[in-house]
Amino acid sequence: MNPQIIKKLALFFIVLSYSFQKAKAQSLNTGFGILGKIQFTIGNQNQKLEAGIFAIGVLNYNDVAIESGLNLISGHFFKRHTVKQAGFFYGYEFFALAGVGQNSNLLGASVADFNTSLIANPDGQGSFSGLGFGFQKEYLPKELKHFSLRRGKILMRFSNADHSLDFAFLNDFKFYPMFNGEGTDYGSTGSLQIGFSKILSPIEIYRVGTGVELFTPKADHTRTPDNYVNSDDGRKNVWYTVSPHSTNFYSNLYAFGTYQGQDASIHIKLGINSQKLGAYIQNTLHDGPGLNPRFPWDVTKKDKLFFELSTSITKTEQHDK
Repeated sequence: MNPQIIKKLALFFIVLSYSFQKAKAQSLNTGFGILGKIQFTIGNQNQKLEAGIFAIGVLNYNDVAIESGLNLISGHFFKRHTVKQAGFFYGYEFFALAGVGQNSNLLGASVADFNTSLIANPDGQGSFSGLGFGFQKEYLPKELKHFSLRRGKILMRFSNADHSLDFAFLNDFKFYPMFNGEGTDYGSTGSLQIGFSKILSPIEIYRVGTGVELFTPKADHTRTPDNYVNSDDGRKNVWYTVSPHSTNFYSNLYAFGTYQGQDASIHIKLGINSQKLGAYIQNTLHDGPGLNPRFPWDVTKKDKLFFELSTSITKTEQHDK
């Protein structure tokens, strides 16, 4: 992990810890939750075994609420970004939201992109409407190393007692310090996910939603962007891309669902992998005021099925004060 990022995270948690202590002294309320997991994932784009630990804390003062989470993962993958290759990976994720309300159900854990498992406080009450930012990075080995990108995220969450609606937009563009991506414009460049979570009982939670995500190879900046693929008959500039994954494009439009019991969870994504959709979304952005060259999406390809199934063994703890 970047030493500067470690320093910033440490400073943030020092400030957050101090705020918690002040909160206790003034009889304010705080909450904290932690989740440990071992997860196995299969699908036609990703197959992996991973372990992780996730922590979330909330602070409420009158009608002002803050929540923040930190996620650490590591494991072994057998397939990643559709590439059949085995290797060890690890990553981290951080986010923080601020808003109004009395936030205590811990369903802010639902905005953690590295999580398919959930954590929640079944005794949590009150409402929360918040906006926040975050960043995440996954480290991949060997020929996938240049896809080890840091992405920034914009987050919104609206919660009332035992349920929560969340929006998460992730992209690698860089608008420091609010949006801390790497600005590479390749790999897992952008995604948007909308989800709804509900606590059914002290040991049951479910989550449903929809999402879209894009993945592109690395552009070859040593060549003139005069590729004919996706060029609209030569009217648009289009990059060539770098081997060995020069044709590795995907755009997933999917629905998802999660059910979590006391010690285990299951998470399913199901949808389509569409080159036409990816080209449409990215072309709209690249043909705009920035006039960036397009990427060579094969818009003649038929849509394919996208699916992913994750099962997890979990252990959670949560506390209120």
